[in-house]
Amino acid sequence: MKMKSHTAALAIIVSTGLLFITVGWAVMDDPVPAPVIVPSGVYTGLLGSPVGPYIVTMTIIPMDPAGNTMIFIARADNSDPTFMSTEPPSGEADHLTDYVGNMVRTGPDTWACTGIAYGTKKVQGQLLPEILYMELRQGTMTSTKDGSTLTLENNTAFYLPEQDVDGDCFPDADQEPIYCSPPGPITMTRIPVTPPCVPTPLPPEGQ
Repeated sequence: MKMKSHTAALAIIVSTGLLFITVGWAVMDDPVPAPVIVPSGVYTGLLGSPVGPYIVTMTIIPMDPAGNTMIFIARADNSDPTFMSTEPPSGEADHLTDYVGNMVRTGPDTWACTGIAYGTKKVQGQLLPEILYMELRQGTMTSTKDGSTLTLENNTAFYLPEQDVDGDCFPDADQEPIYCSPPGPITMTRIPVTPPCVPTPLPPEGQ
């Protein structure tokens, strides 16, 4: 009887020990995850310039649930694609495309960003416009904890079409920009969903 009692007690001790080890491993393998900031949606803000601020809108689309990689499309409401220049190549441009680019997470609330746009001009007798320059924006983006406000700070680098020898519509790695501006910050706010306004009654006819 004593042998059976000792055997049962030993089995209980071993089972209890295995339970503690299993629970311990489970806790170690499944820690409470930290909140992940994933900005997404449409943001808008004002960017300063020598001729006054102009509107910039940006759409951010996460490429994975954690927002470690994202793509963006940005539109600058700048009616002057020449940037007040009379010198080529920008001095001849009549259109600036939207910026498109990628973001890669560098910290809990920061991303490295690279986007590109193209300055073009219409050419008589040609169906497609001529590309005069490539405008590369590179910098960082920081988000608030709720993802409602973003701060971007980036450089703007200009390249000529002939600096894209391999024809992939992006400056070659060994090329230096013909001009590079200092970093310029912009704060952008996500557009919220708001209730519709109350329609204004139309005045009676004849008034």
